[in-house]
Amino acid sequence: MKTKPTSQNVLMLLAIFIGYTCIYLDKTAISLSMVNIAETLNMSAGDKGLILSFFFLGYTIFQIPFSYLSNKIGSRKMLFLSIIMVGLFMVFFGFGASVLYLIIIRLLTGSFAHSGYPSAVSTFISQEIPLEKRGSVQSTMIASSGFAGIIGPPIIALFINLTNWQTTYFILGAFVIAVGVFMMVAIPKTAGMPIVAEGKKGLAFGDVLKDRNVWIMILSAFFINASLYGLNSWLPSYLNETFHLSMTMLSLVSVLIGFFTMAAAMAGGIIINRFFLNKEKAVIFTVTLLGAVFVFLVSTTQSLVMSIIFLSGCIICASVGFSALMSLPVKLFTPMEVSSKYATINAIGVSGGFFAPTIMGKMVEASGGSYTSAFMFISITLLVSGVCVLVVNRQAKPADSMA
Repeated sequence: MKTKPTSQNVLMLLAIFIGYTCIYLDKTAISLSMVNIAETLNMSAGDKGLILSFFFLGYTIFQIPFSYLSNKIGSRKMLFLSIIMVGLFMVFFGFGASVLYLIIIRLLTGSFAHSGYPSAVSTFISQEIPLEKRGSVQSTMIASSGFAGIIGPPIIALFINLTNWQTTYFILGAFVIAVGVFMMVAIPKTAGMPIVAEGKKGLAFGDVLKDRNVWIMILSAFFINASLYGLNSWLPSYLNETFHLSMTMLSLVSVLIGFFTMAAAMAGGIIINRFFLNKEKAVIFTVTLLGAVFVFLVSTTQSLVMSIIFLSGCIICASVGFSALMSLPVKLFTPMEVSSKYATINAIGVSGGFFAPTIMGKMVEASGGSYTSAFMFISITLLVSGVCVLVVNRQAKPADSMA
């Protein structure tokens, strides 16, 4: 473990947090702008589901290879390369004029831009942060999804209203590329170094798959990703089609939910670390159960206010559960293991985000525009995720330093 000045630590973590915000900003932008994109290109619900889902197909396939690449080139390089690629593909997305083109760009975005960032962050934390602080730092990084949900929707809605969705993507892409350049400067070259020396092999993928905890967390991550990405992907369309909200109102609701998401993830990480250390399994099960109840209640009301309250409750619970689940790898695995194992968990687990939007789109189409069955699907996936994590074995402890 390297010792660095506090100001340098803060700047490094701030840069990574801003980078993670850009990752989630891209996901926020596609969900919110899909309302306008669908109108421009005359899309069906199935078309929207395919564009939303194919991102996760690429994300799933390439996370594991990129985790091994991160070990070779170092997490620092992977972090800023990923962010620059996110910005470039956002610019490319702005040139979209057909459903097929948008599907391909989102597939490539998930494959080559997003896939390297999450595991690189986990590796960086395991390398540069003391063991006792890793869980709270990881939860804070994941809380960037909520921060993106706060700042993203008003900016996206403003640019779409002033220009169009294509120009909005050009502007956002240029900003994200600038963030990537900032990260290159803010993170010292001595941080996030390669953990696999040239000519040597890292942890074999077969060894990763022999770990029982990896498979359990894959299942739990699959179902909680299905619920989170399914809900977030379709939330703007649901509110627009059910309650006829304008883009401005949609952005305000998204900001509100983004605030709850960020607060839940950050506060959840701190509270768990302080009061429920080594009791994460019980916490995850409890919040996923509550989330399942909340999203079930959404399907029973026709009130906009009550729908927002129940949706907020569900997203708060799911966010706490997700941040707690994805903080477990940095506590359970050694620095040499964490990138490969985290990437495997996240890669296969995030495939839930590939299936969920498509399944929900088909459910909405089959029911003539009703979202009741789609919300029941979310409720079931949340509950299953909480049940899976109960059998994680917490006995193994990671080394505090590199072997």
